[in-house]
Amino acid sequence: SAAGSYSGGDWHECLSSAFGELSELLSEEKGVSGFEVDSSGLVNVLLDLLQCPEEATEEVKKSVNQRLRAFLEVFKGTGDSSPAGALVHKIVEALEACEKLPVFLYDSPGSSAGGLQGLNRRFRFVVELAKGENTLIDRSGRTFRAEANTTVAALERFLSKMVGKQWFDFDRSTFAYIKQIEDARSSGSKLNFLHVQDFDQNGILYWIGTNGRTEREWSNPNQYGLVSVLSSEGRNLPYGRLDDIVGREICNCHTNDESLAWFSIDLGVSVIPTAYTLRHSRGYNRSALRDWDFEVSSDGGNQWITLMSHRGDESLTDPGTTH
Repeated sequence: SAAGSYSGGDWHECLSSAFGELSELLSEEKGVSGFEVDSSGLVNVLLDLLQCPEEATEEVKKSVNQRLRAFLEVFKGTGDSSPAGALVHKIVEALEACEKLPVFLYDSPGSSAGGLQGLNRRFRFVVELAKGENTLIDRSGRTFRAEANTTVAALERFLSKMVGKQWFDFDRSTFAYIKQIEDARSSGSKLNFLHVQDFDQNGILYWIGTNGRTEREWSNPNQYGLVSVLSSEGRNLPYGRLDDIVGREICNCHTNDESLAWFSIDLGVSVIPTAYTLRHSRGYNRSALRDWDFEVSSDGGNQWITLMSHRGDESLTDPGTTH
């Protein structure tokens, strides 16, 4: 209002003077409180004074720029002791005075939350399909556990994979890697898989688990029925799961220590092997394989051809080592 009583170029001098007085007031230790900044409407006045509407005319934009320059001439510099720093501190005080968040004292006497020790516990969730929902896979009754510090976004990603239809939930004819095989067959070409290092991303199992490398996340192919893993122990191993045989993590997964024990992997496609990788579990050196055969079959397992035999092979030593 003070600036409005001036005309011509005098308004700039008046506005600069007003900004100077405001700067001095904010810089004084007991000059003005955060509550007074909030109740005075200062923030709204500054916004009206310094903001430029999108639909403003050129004349209005020029006037706003002049006011901004006058403001910056006074509220310049960095650091807490500068006029700009003092203004920011007062605005923060005003926000803290009006923004009240609930405070829960989980470590207070008599609290049933167990204090911060509750962060060590896992939460157990039970999945239920909402009434009328028909676009998701019904996993009702399934349970899963999550760490106390798990984010909502992480839970959403996990549940979306659990109940949302993924690429492997559709018909096999729609898979990208099956189409790649069909395209190669029709063109008379071949799909080549070059082994660079153990557990690289060039192998057939990785290719299948990423749908011909069209998916960013690898999915265990046996878990979702893309391949079929069997063992001499049936479908229940004494250590680990059948999924672990084609997994990419180090874990304890093996049959009983018996002669002629075996496991097989039906890839669902015909391949000519040029390399394979076998990894030792977390066990000690004495439990590592020393004698084994690598065999292939093209008739569903009726006849087997040995491609490689290992006798007294000590390449598998420490936990996690590969051959």
